[in-house]
Amino acid sequence: MRKAIIGLIVLVLILIASNVYAGCVDIGTATSWSCVDTHTIIIYRGSSAIALLKIPYCFIYSSSDIRPIKDYICSWDKIIIDGEVCDITKVERL
Repeated sequence: MRKAIIGLIVLVLILIASNVYAGCVDIGTATSWSCVDTHTIIIYRGSSAIALLKIPYCFIYSSSDIRPIKDYICSWDKIIIDGEVCDITKVERL
């Protein structure tokens, strides 16, 4: 019984750890981005899509100036769009 409980705890910790890193991506080598809609962008490295970002509290246009604050971003990090600091609510690795 005790081994089963310890095994379950280890499994839960592994699942939690994998979910923490699933919502993060390194965009330090990104070369471009494109709009999906006014609150969603895709980040590219060359011609390969590396991340989808949801930014619901700021409007994004094809002419927007987008500047990441750091190279490794996760959900609820900040990004600068047209001079305004915005929350990234979702980071999806592609």
